[in-house]
Amino acid sequence: MATTVNSITNLDFDQVKTDLKAYLKGQNQFKDYDFEGSNMSVLLDILAYNTYQNNFYTNMAISEMFLDSAQLRDSVISHAKSLNYLPRSYTSSIAKIAVRLTVAAPYPATITIPAKTKFIAKCGNKTYTFYNTDAVSIQNVNNSFVYNNLEVYEGSYITEAYSVTDANTQRFVISNKNVDTSSIRVTVKATSTDTTGITYMPKSNIFGVGSSDNVFYVQPYFDDKYEIGFGQNVFGNVPTTGNVVLIEYRMTVGSAANGITSMAPSGSISGYQATVSLNTTSAGGSDIESIESIKYFAPKSIQIQDRAITKSDFEIILKNKFPEIQAALAYGGEERDPPQYGRVIIAVDTNNAYGLSSNDKNKYYNYLKDRTALGIEPIIEAAEFMYLYVTSNVYYNINITDLSFTAIKDLTANAISSYSTNNLSDFKKTFRYSNFTSAIDNADISILSNDTSVQAVLAINPTLNVNNNYTLEFKNALIIDHPLTPGELVSTHKPAIKSSTFTYGGKNFAFIQDDGTGKLQILQTITGGFAILNNNVGSVDYNTGKVILKPLNISAYEGADLRIYARTLLSDIVPPNNRIITIRPEDVLITAYGVAG
Repeated sequence: MATTVNSITNLDFDQVKTDLKAYLKGQNQFKDYDFEGSNMSVLLDILAYNTYQNNFYTNMAISEMFLDSAQLRDSVISHAKSLNYLPRSYTSSIAKIAVRLTVAAPYPATITIPAKTKFIAKCGNKTYTFYNTDAVSIQNVNNSFVYNNLEVYEGSYITEAYSVTDANTQRFVISNKNVDTSSIRVTVKATSTDTTGITYMPKSNIFGVGSSDNVFYVQPYFDDKYEIGFGQNVFGNVPTTGNVVLIEYRMTVGSAANGITSMAPSGSISGYQATVSLNTTSAGGSDIESIESIKYFAPKSIQIQDRAITKSDFEIILKNKFPEIQAALAYGGEERDPPQYGRVIIAVDTNNAYGLSSNDKNKYYNYLKDRTALGIEPIIEAAEFMYLYVTSNVYYNINITDLSFTAIKDLTANAISSYSTNNLSDFKKTFRYSNFTSAIDNADISILSNDTSVQAVLAINPTLNVNNNYTLEFKNALIIDHPLTPGELVSTHKPAIKSSTFTYGGKNFAFIQDDGTGKLQILQTITGGFAILNNNVGSVDYNTGKVILKPLNISAYEGADLRIYARTLLSDIVPPNNRIITIRPEDVLITAYGVAG
C-alpha cells in the first residue's frame, strides 16, 4: 500500500502517473476505484503532466547551478566567469606573405604598406579577406621593393561607437559573436566631434593596475558575445558621461579560412602595382571554445591563478590562450649547458608551421611576462624536432582489391601521416615501432604485411664556407657496424651515422659517415669504392647517440637542411628532452608490391 508519492524527481511521464495511481489506490476512499475508465484518468494526466514539468524544471535548474552538470552554454560561461576564466573566442587564421611592388624611376628610399591593407584569398567557391595589422616600410634594395613574411589576418574590421551615459552601470556589448578578442582595440574620445582620443590597453587581470590607468577588460556576455569593462576608477580609469567609446575589432570565420594557398592584393598598394606570394599557408584559425573545453580548463585556470609558477603553469596558460599552439614544453634555464639562471625556457610548436616568427615570440613573451614571478624571465623558442626517415615495402593481395599500387601507396602515406599526428608531434612522445607497422597494415584490408625500417634524423643548417661546430644529441643507443676498411664498397658498410650529400672542397656528393670505431669522416663514392676527403671531422658515442661535428666547412648542400641520419639500436625511438618526434612527408619512401594472396 503506497502511503507516499514517489514522483518527486521522476522525469518519466508514465511513471509519474503510475506513482500517483499507486498512491490513490492506497487510500480507503479510492481502494476499488476504476482509474482507467473514469474521468479521474484525465485529472491524473493533468496532475502527472504538471508534476513532470515541475520535476524537469527543478532538475534543470539545479543542474545548471554547477559547472560539471550544466548543459546550457550561458550557464557554463557564467560559472567560468566566476573563476576568472575568459572562454576563447573565434581566432583569425594567419598567413605569411611576400609582397613585391613594381616601381618605376625615380625610386623612393622606402614605401609604406599601410595598416589594414586588404588581400583577397579564394578557397573553392569561397572568398576570404586578410589584413595586416600594422603599417610596415619596404626598403629600397637595388631598386627592388620586396617585403618578406608580412603577417596577414583573416577577417574584416568593424568599429562600434557607444555614447557614455553612466560608465559604472552601462554595458558595452560587442554586437557580433564571431569576434577575435585578441584584435579588440578601445579608444575613448572626450566628445563625438573630437578627432583624437585616448587609447586604452587590454588587461586580463588587476595586478599592477592603478586607478588612473587607461585599461579595459574583456569579459564574456550572454549568447556567445563579449563585453568591454572598465576599472571603475579603482583598477583602471573609467570614461565619464559624454565620452564616446570606440571599440574596433576583427570579425572572423575562424578555422574555415585555414589552408589558404594563394592570395592577391585587392588593388594597388600605396599607388604601386603589387604581387603576392604565400610563404606559409594560412593556419591558426579556430572556432569559439566548446562547452567541454570550458568545463575542462576553467577549474585549472583558477588553480594557477592566471600566474605561471611551475613548469605546467607555463604550458597550460600558453596553450589555453593561443589555440594555434600545438605543443609547449617549459624547463628551467639551469638545465641548459651552460646554465641560464633566472630564466624559464618555453619551447613552442604551432599548428601547420615549423619555427616561430618574431611577432609570435613577442606575443607569447608579453603574455607571460605579466604572469611570472619577479626576477624570472621567460624565453620563447621554437620547438626543435627529431624527424624519422621511413622506408616501407608494402605487400598487398591483388586478388581482393582493385586498387592500383599507387593507390595503396597513397593509403599507406595517409596512415603514416595520421600515426604521426595522433601518436607523435608532441613533447615526450615515444615512437613505438610495432604500433607504427600495425598502422601501415591497417591502412587497407588488402595489405598483407610490410617491411619497414626507420632511422632517426636531426637537421642542421650550417653556414656555408665557414667552420661550423655542432653537438647533436640523439639520446638513443646506436647500431655499431664493423670498421670501414680501405677499398671496401661503401654499400657493404651500414653506418650508425650518415648524412645527406653536400659539396666539400670542390667535391660534389660528399657525405659524413662513421667508420665503426666512433670517428666521423667525410667520404665520396667513387668507382670501385670510396675516397676519404676528411679523415676526422668529429666523433659519435654509440651508447648515448651523441654526435660532435667540428670543424665542418662546406660550400653547398641539397635541400632546406643538412640531414644527419642515425640507425638506433632499438626499434622504439625515444625523443631527446627538448625535441618533438614527427614524420615529414618528404622523409617517407613507400614501395608497394602486389602479390597473389
